[in-house]
Amino acid sequence: MRSGLLIPALLAVVLAGGCTVGEGSGSAMGMLWIIGCYNTEDMPNYGTETVPIAPIPFDLSPTYFAGEPIDDIGDAKPRHNRIIIRMQRNGNAQEITDTLYFDIPFSYEVAQCLRGRTVGGVPDWDTTTGTVDMNVSDPWCGAIGANGVPVINLVPYGPVNVTLTPFGTCHSQAHPPTVIGVSGIAAQGTIEFLDFGGAAQPTKAPDARDEVDLDFKVAYGERLRANFNITILEDERVANADRLKLSPPPDPIIGGTLIGNFDFDLQRGRSAQTFP
Repeated sequence: MRSGLLIPALLAVVLAGGCTVGEGSGSAMGMLWIIGCYNTEDMPNYGTETVPIAPIPFDLSPTYFAGEPIDDIGDAKPRHNRIIIRMQRNGNAQEITDTLYFDIPFSYEVAQCLRGRTVGGVPDWDTTTGTVDMNVSDPWCGAIGANGVPVINLVPYGPVNVTLTPFGTCHSQAHPPTVIGVSGIAAQGTIEFLDFGGAAQPTKAPDARDEVDLDFKVAYGERLRANFNITILEDERVANADRLKLSPPPDPIIGGTLIGNFDFDLQRGRSAQTFP
């Protein structure tokens, strides 16, 4: 189940100048272990037979890229315009293919981080940790990285949520060829948005940068480009239990790491909708 992820799709993405919905470029590779993941008949677990100590290589090899903006239609400002980015192994239904989701509930907040505007030297973006987890002390909107943009720290249910659903890799032996309801989320890691629509203004000094529009969203035809490094991928059920302070939490059935990137332009496209 994807209890922390809402997928009401509206739009698709294509490369600039392209004509096929879902076109783009990117990668996502790492080391995973998944309990109860029947990838083959004689492989009851992915990467480990008993306990999560033996991850094996995983390569999403994405060939399909889609973006789903969900506009806030309320009157309050700033608007909570949302965007969900997904990288899929192929263009099949999300229920039967491997998918990596990047869920940004508040595009304005991320745009403020990437804009890096200051007023009298004081940041006008959110400088908190982005989570209620008392074990996290670093701001979610981090320092400028090697690519000249802020490095966003990934935390469960934070400003940028990342979820992997290996539904194409894992199958259940109970009623083949059904998939198992497993999903992993980024508990630690980083993402660097090299392009998030028109958010960044790197050619201006921080105090001279424009205030982010209260209606900010990634517009049609604008680019979405990022590098990411998920250093801890953990079971979403365990993260939910921790967030809700449920004790004892369930035993994890998925974990690992992922590193990669994506690059595409946001465009309209019916074939990327997640409903008929």
